[in-house]
Amino acid sequence: MHAAGGDVDGLRIAVWGLTFKADTDDLPDSPALVIAARLIELGAKVRGYDPAVEPGSGRVSEAIEVCADPFEVCEGAHVLAVLTEWDEFRWLDFERVSSTMATPAIVDARNLLDPASLRRRGFAYTGVGR
Repeated sequence: MHAAGGDVDGLRIAVWGLTFKADTDDLPDSPALVIAARLIELGAKVRGYDPAVEPGSGRVSEAIEVCADPFEVCEGAHVLAVLTEWDEFRWLDFERVSSTMATPAIVDARNLLDPASLRRRGFAYTGVGR
């Protein structure tokens, strides 16, 4: 993963969005889960948040630590990956997000967030396909 300097082994990666698409609780065939699994294979510690997935529900692999809110998932994270386009992610307090992360870096796989706004807040921002 470029945003992590190319090697994610031992890094904490926060993931926003685990479902197949926003406003659903559809997990089968979710690309977000495929990406999370690959990060884990590469040695990353993955924590995830999704408004439709309850912590402890057993709906996702035990290798992904599911958190109760989008801020908790970012605590100590080296990279935040936005993998599902939940609209609520646009309006979160990014100052708070940045203050909890080990490194303020975002990979926006859905191009949901405003790159200029995040860069002004000190984030390293990578938009997939931009």
